[in-house]
Amino acid sequence: MEDVVSWMRKQDYHLLTVGLATYNTDDRFMVEHVRHLQNWGLLIKKVQPSDAGLYECQMSTHPPTSIVVELRVTSKQVSL
Repeated sequence: MEDVVSWMRKQDYHLLTVGLATYNTDDRFMVEHVRHLQNWGLLIKKVQPSDAGLYECQMSTHPPTSIVVELRVTSKQVSL
């Protein structure tokens, strides 16, 4: 059996994805999985300042393995 990877937003413990399934009504959030690399990236389309914060990626090993990443949103500057 293959281990399952989940993404969660830490500030409100909101579960975002489990495996390839999305558990969020906001369709900006999705998981990108590259099977041969075992890469499970969280994608956020049209990032907003409110998306900033800590996100946890957890693998369902025993004991569970996880990593916490911080998303910082900076303002976009346009040069003319």
